Amino acid sequence: MELQGLQRRHDDIRDLGATLLFVGPETEEDARKLLANVETDISVLRDSDGAVMDAYGISFELPERLKAAYRGLGFPDRNPETAWRLPVPATFVIDQSGVIRSRHCLADYRYRMEPRDVVAAVEALRTP
Repeated sequence: MELQGLQRRHDDIRDLGATLLFVGPETEEDARKLLANVETDISVLRDSDGAVMDAYGISFELPERLKAAYRGLGFPDRNPETAWRLPVPATFVIDQSGVIRSRHCLADYRYRMEPRDVVAAVEALRTP
């Protein structure tokens, strides 16, 4: 799980002066369940209305052919305000000016930005 890998590198990221946030459309209850499975001190921010995923251009409407399978996973109740509009799994490294310096966005949720690559991207921010 991405969150576990990032947790293992959280001290490295913090030592570089960066803040690590997990942003998702989950309900508070589902966010708590997620965190109960992972010992983490990473802050979780709720994007309950999908405004963040829309602003970053990473939202998509789940195709009709997949909805039955996702119902079995608790959707759309897991994200009641966004329903079938879901975020593409994404990682952004944003500098202090708000400029995205590195990103990884891929619809295939099995492939995520590696924690070591997140650390490298944050380190690169410190290099003039």
